[in-house]
Amino acid sequence: MIKSIQRLRKFGVFEDFSKTAGLSDFLDKNIIYGWNYSGKTTLSRLFAMLGSKAPNVDFGGATFSILDQQNQSVTEATLATCTKVVEVFNSDFVASNLSWNGSDFQPILLLGEDAAEAEKKIAPLNDYLARCRTGFAAKQRAVVAVDAQVAEAKTTGAKRIKTSLQLVDAFTAVHLTNEVNALGQDLSEALLTEVQYADDIKLALTAEKDKLKSVTSLIQPQLTLPTLLADALKVLAAKPAFSKTIDYLRTNKAVSDWVEDGLALHVGKEACEFCGNTLTADRINELHGHFSQDLINHKAAVTALVARVGTGTLEPAKLEKNDFSPKFAEILSAHNTELATVTEAYNRDLQSVLAALHDKLSSPFDEVDAPLIFPSVAPLLVHAYEQANATIRENNQISDDFSQQKKSAISRLKKHFAAQFYTDAKLSEAALTKALLERHKSRFHSIGLRLKDDIAELYARIDRSQKGRERLNERIATLLGSGTIEITVVKVDEADRFQLTRRSVPARNLSDGERTAIAFAFFLTKIEEHKDLAQVIVYIDDPISSLDSNHVFQVYSMIESAFFKKVVGQGNNEEWVTACKQIFIATHNFEFFELLKKLPCNKKKTAYFMVRRLTPTTSTLEDLPASMMKYTSEYHYLFSVIHAFHANPDKADIEHLLSLPNAMRRFVELYTYMRLPWPESTVDQRATELFGREKAHRVTKLLHHFSHLESIERLATNTNLIADIEAVVEEVMTLIREDKPHFDALQKSLPA
Repeated sequence: MIKSIQRLRKFGVFEDFSKTAGLSDFLDKNIIYGWNYSGKTTLSRLFAMLGSKAPNVDFGGATFSILDQQNQSVTEATLATCTKVVEVFNSDFVASNLSWNGSDFQPILLLGEDAAEAEKKIAPLNDYLARCRTGFAAKQRAVVAVDAQVAEAKTTGAKRIKTSLQLVDAFTAVHLTNEVNALGQDLSEALLTEVQYADDIKLALTAEKDKLKSVTSLIQPQLTLPTLLADALKVLAAKPAFSKTIDYLRTNKAVSDWVEDGLALHVGKEACEFCGNTLTADRINELHGHFSQDLINHKAAVTALVARVGTGTLEPAKLEKNDFSPKFAEILSAHNTELATVTEAYNRDLQSVLAALHDKLSSPFDEVDAPLIFPSVAPLLVHAYEQANATIRENNQISDDFSQQKKSAISRLKKHFAAQFYTDAKLSEAALTKALLERHKSRFHSIGLRLKDDIAELYARIDRSQKGRERLNERIATLLGSGTIEITVVKVDEADRFQLTRRSVPARNLSDGERTAIAFAFFLTKIEEHKDLAQVIVYIDDPISSLDSNHVFQVYSMIESAFFKKVVGQGNNEEWVTACKQIFIATHNFEFFELLKKLPCNKKKTAYFMVRRLTPTTSTLEDLPASMMKYTSEYHYLFSVIHAFHANPDKADIEHLLSLPNAMRRFVELYTYMRLPWPESTVDQRATELFGREKAHRVTKLLHHFSHLESIERLATNTNLIADIEAVVEEVMTLIREDKPHFDALQKSLPA
């Protein structure tokens, strides 16, 4: 539901309206009273914007803020996304839904804005549909032409591929299409390099008798380096035991070696073989003490390890190019380079170990540093042999499975040729062209389907209006009398149309009241199109405009029947509620206003408001004055307005002045008719009889003149005219005073 209008600016007479703290919120039932030209219809147009979700072109630059029960705002910026369902009856609705096609021929009436708009739209949509069909056919022909061009290119391309590969089996345009369709997004994945192409084409064209023989796998060498290194590290760190070391011999290796070799020559000798001097037993024992048995064993172990290291050197393996398929030429070179490089590194590490062992032989009593070697050279050598053998196996697989390998080569070549064909034949461009044409076709097709649906919906709208004819006629009969005016269906250009008839004759010269009655009957019928009225907000602006008092109660009854219902409330008690989500009813007619007060609805869910002129060009919305709720007679209320002006010393007070002309005109009509209830008489005739010709002329002329908006605006700025209206009020008040009982009764009706 709508809770309040928080702000309304530059919207006709609502120049700068803002909700005051004292203004009540809207409730389920909202009754709005206001004089003619006060702004009721302008307010209804604000609600109509909520329903259409579009701004009113007559109020450019208008801003507003409407708050709902969930405190969510709808503004001019969010109007297009408003989710509220709002139906408005006002003069705009009448203008949109009643369309007469001239007065000098049979008045064909298209009831309903939807039906009227539908009739206007059907012919252009049929033309548009025909254009779509033409466009679709043209695009279809273009697609066929592209397909034919591509098909011819594929036939030629397939023949060329079959010849290039010397294929025995069939290879047609269909096969080429399958190859092209199997290509991925990246054509480079299918295209072969020159080397790959040469290898595959050679294999593809090689006969069975010309296939290569198998190559023997390389034997992994015995890699002793890890074991030799481990043994070397032990002896390099070892220090032989000794009983008594001679420092000179420790520091002079050549002399030490010479003495060690000479001890074997002097066993049992008493003189030195070199110098002839005497060898004492102590000297011999001293020399033997330097060369202990542990040292002898240590040297023997190092010497043996040196011999083992010397036998661990490897010869690099080599793969012969002529033994392999040409496709492996490049990788064979890499294998041979890797085998030679890693083998050389392995042998260098052996030499490093050997050099360290020789150093240990030279300095047995010193700890020699471990040799610096490449720790992963042995695994690399193993890996190099494995990679080489993998290539050997792959090569042998070609030889062992020549037929399958040849098929694979042919398959790769087909993909290669397909990728080349895709580029050379510009299939990508053709595909884009065809895709564009297909999109155009699809667009034409989808638009055509939508147009067919739209046309069907437009016919359905007209048909739905016809189906509502009986219900509409019932309501028209209620307002205007049975058989007075009714709607019949006639054929116009093979289409069903509505025609207003009066006693079976086309109705002409409809009065404003008849038009209003028909439009309001249509509005009530149109409301029934909603599947769930409980979700609809309804705004009705002056539904009795141009109707005489005889029809006021019928309109009231229709509103009560359409928008109010009984439900079972708390305690299983029946209560009246609105059948729609929320209803607003605005009127200038006091008699109708009094009836609206009686519409069945909980008083706590009913709010009363008044649209009032503040200045000749601005209006406001406010709570209905309590004094107006007191009056049950329009006559009493009108007298209160006149009396307020008469009693106010400031005759230029705009608040009283703006409401006075309408009140005076209506009061004089009622007063003179009450005094002189002449049948079919005019107010001028009755006033002449009561006031005299001169006074009557002054009163009626002025009231007729100033009961219209543009005259009221002039009245507020013209002191002479204000004086004239003041004189008229005085004359009317004087005349009423002459009927003292009547005047006293009117005085008593005034609020205290």
